[in-house]
Amino acid sequence: MVKKSDLKKLNSIMQEGNEFKNLRKYNKAVEKYFEALRFVEEKVKEPEEREDETANIKSQIDQIYSVEIIDIIETANNFINNNDFDNAYKTFDEVGRIADKIVDKGLRDYEVNEINYIINKTKIEESLFLAEAVKKEEQYDRAISMLRDTLNAAKEFYMEDLEGELIKKIENSINETYSIKVNLLVEKANKLKANGNLDAALKTYSEGLKLTDNYYESQLKDTEITNLISLINQIYSNKVKPIVQNGQNLIEQNNFEQAAKEFEEALRITNEMYDSEQKKSEIKRINSIASGVLNPIYLERIKPILDKGKELTIKDNFEENVSVVNEIVDFYHKALEIANKMAESRERNDQITEITNLINKTCKKRIDFIKEKSIQKIGQRDYEKAINELYAAISVAKRMAIPEETNEFFIDLKNTVNKVYLAQIKEVLKEGTDKLALKNYNEAIVIFNRALEMTNKMYLTQEMEEEINKIKGLVYQAELKELVDRGDLSEEIQKYEKELEKLNKKMDYAKTIDDPNRRFQEMEQIKKSIDEVYHSEIKLLVEQGVQLADSEAFKESFENFERAIKINESIKSPEFKNLIAIKYEYKLKLIEKAILEIKRKSYDIAIADCNKAIELDSTFIDAFYYIGIANNDRHEYNTAIDYFNKAINFNPKHAKSWNNMGFSYEKLSQFDKAIDSYKKAIGFEPIYALAYYNMANSYIHKEQLDYAIDAYKKATEIDPDYAFAWLFMGYAYLDKNDYHSAIQNIDKAININPEIGNEISPFIADIKISVEKLQKGLSEKFANK
Repeated sequence: MVKKSDLKKLNSIMQEGNEFKNLRKYNKAVEKYFEALRFVEEKVKEPEEREDETANIKSQIDQIYSVEIIDIIETANNFINNNDFDNAYKTFDEVGRIADKIVDKGLRDYEVNEINYIINKTKIEESLFLAEAVKKEEQYDRAISMLRDTLNAAKEFYMEDLEGELIKKIENSINETYSIKVNLLVEKANKLKANGNLDAALKTYSEGLKLTDNYYESQLKDTEITNLISLINQIYSNKVKPIVQNGQNLIEQNNFEQAAKEFEEALRITNEMYDSEQKKSEIKRINSIASGVLNPIYLERIKPILDKGKELTIKDNFEENVSVVNEIVDFYHKALEIANKMAESRERNDQITEITNLINKTCKKRIDFIKEKSIQKIGQRDYEKAINELYAAISVAKRMAIPEETNEFFIDLKNTVNKVYLAQIKEVLKEGTDKLALKNYNEAIVIFNRALEMTNKMYLTQEMEEEINKIKGLVYQAELKELVDRGDLSEEIQKYEKELEKLNKKMDYAKTIDDPNRRFQEMEQIKKSIDEVYHSEIKLLVEQGVQLADSEAFKESFENFERAIKINESIKSPEFKNLIAIKYEYKLKLIEKAILEIKRKSYDIAIADCNKAIELDSTFIDAFYYIGIANNDRHEYNTAIDYFNKAINFNPKHAKSWNNMGFSYEKLSQFDKAIDSYKKAIGFEPIYALAYYNMANSYIHKEQLDYAIDAYKKATEIDPDYAFAWLFMGYAYLDKNDYHSAIQNIDKAININPEIGNEISPFIADIKISVEKLQKGLSEKFANK
């Protein structure tokens, strides 16, 4: 126990310390607290009590340092507000020395981080101040360069409070600097315009407009773009007026050919104007003046050109001669070029429509001829020649008077080219998968990469992207299998963890580099190396996840996939991010588990797995489909229909969803809807035996026996061993009192599946006896007739 007199003395020392702190005499306050520490060490004998008192006093000292830091930073802020950055940095040095004295590590780290943050912010504010000073000296390009460096530095430090304030301030300063340059150009252009030098004025205004591309998005940018476009359009308008007037004068002089040239020039200049009401008005005005003069002249020019093209199309099989086709299309395009120059009018539109139809009709004839030849080459497996033919057809399609993005012939030809390449790729992939099965992993990788190179020749479509992903998956699978074949995956993962540890230490060092450019380069290189390690680690985790799922260790498998996804989120480099199809493999394994859970009748678990797959890919058809299957199995037919519809929304040709939705409707006794669904399934998959069988059952419910029998027959044609289709077709014949056909079909079912006969053999035997008696009786009756 501390003596009362000692406790009183200690409190007195502490009180003096507090008074000095309140008077902001921090050094004296700290001296008093150190005096208190010495007093405790000397007077308090109980170890535990002495330790508590010492800890309390040290905490008080740390608080004094913290308060002193706040005061000194306030002084630094005053220097910054007065743009006295040298004294501000000296003050920060003093603050740093005080922070180093703090005993509590957590508080010390916090204060140091705060000080570094404020120093970085101050450096940015200093850079902004220096750039603004250069701008005042009218060194605008240098000011912009300095401001951009300042902006990059601000973004690099991710200062949250700066995102909406200082960064915006820097962007506005950049915009204002560019605005000064733009205004100088506008002033120059205005003088040129006033002196009648319209071309030079136009060029100068255009330079100003180009500068606005460098602005950050703002009201200032929008206003200046609008203003400059208006000024440019006005120049064009001024250039057009005397030309139009000259054209009108020439009309009055009956010089129509020369007038037409003037109006053509006026329209050409007007079309260079930026889109605006002013442009529309100018074109309308010129057309209204010129249409009566220009159009008859243009029509007169067009007619002989069209006639030449039409004469060539009369020749037999002209489409077989590429030179003739090109000559015809050249004539038509020349005519179209003239028609497009006509003044806006109904006759112009009619002429353009006629010529467009002639171009497209000629091209289509040639395309059909070439496509037929390419199909023959495909049948002969001469893929190279087939593709050459198709490329020739594409060249023709490009000459059609239809934009490529809406040209169905062009799109169809591109898809056909892709299908030919896919046929070739399929053969290469077969070779690769054979090598994979033989564990010749390196050879398989080479072959798969060859297939990947072949996709470079394909047109960019969804189908191409799917094929690329599929091949990348095979490459990745082969690489991982090769890696697994070499040793334990867990050891490999530990190696990556150690490598990451080294790289993170390198990153800590890189952050301390003073030179901003070198610091940035070092950090970017390390980030890329980290991402490369992450990529390799993800590959191992996914392969391990696949292997675990294949052995039905789904919990551990899914933990691997989740970990891989989390690591992938940390990757910044585009060349490594999302390179591995983590979610693709994960969702497939989720569906595999869902199928097992449905077999076990664990429907809620199966649906949860499917919903997780949908989280990974909101358009994953199989996930919606198997939720539908689970609901069918637990007799929730309306819910099942909802999910089959969702699958169909993503792929209207998903035959399995149509078939199972038909089954749901059948169970709800909505037989017409069931039959419609089965017909849809069969329409998309003509050899779908199960859909025919299900449709037959629905016809049985509707007592439409002939339709049912036809559907059962179709099911058995597709699958001759479909025992239940033979069996129920037999029952349908029984209902029609066609006992002979009934027995034939039921016997067929029993021969395929003897287990069926165990239950129905006595029943069939009775029918056979009855039929034999009936035949015998009829025979006797006929004999005695």
